[in-house]
Amino acid sequence: MENNNLLESLLDLEEEFYQEGYDLGAADGAQAGYTEGSVFAVEKGFEKFLELGRLYGKALVWSQRLADSQLSGKSESDGQNKSDHKQEELSLLDPAICKEMSSFSSSSRLAKNLEILLELVDPASLPMVNTEEAVNDVDERMKGAAVKAKLIQRALGEREDNSDIHPDAKDLPVSGDGTGSIEDISSLNIRH
Repeated sequence: MENNNLLESLLDLEEEFYQEGYDLGAADGAQAGYTEGSVFAVEKGFEKFLELGRLYGKALVWSQRLADSQLSGKSESDGQNKSDHKQEELSLLDPAICKEMSSFSSSSRLAKNLEILLELVDPASLPMVNTEEAVNDVDERMKGAAVKAKLIQRALGEREDNSDIHPDAKDLPVSGDGTGSIEDISSLNIRH
């Protein structure tokens, strides 16, 4: 009988070691999963807000260029004196780089798209909480802002520059004339 108990305790020993290993693995896995999840969340949040910041910067430059073109058009057509013109210029952002860029003709559609883009990517209005609704709101705003930015770029005849988003794209040859139109066939090979 003692021999039988000894064998049963040996069989129970294997089950005890298995359960102990399982419990330790589950505890370690939960800790590692939390750490990896936190790092992943920070990385993804950074990527999203980096893209929103890039779009916000583009929107600010376009807004300044639009304001500059409206001011120059207004001063030429209305014959404003120089002091009024200077006072209006001081009330706007005055980056020197925007003055060097080519101005563009303003249209109500372009101005409306630019206004919507600025509303979508305004850093002060972005939710900074980690809830499902806030994450969905940021995702929706980013999608809408990307669409508006593409519309504005096409209206201005500018080409999408992906080099700041995808650093590997710098080495790739750009085919076509850059307009992105369906008629752009310069990248096609002619077969004889």
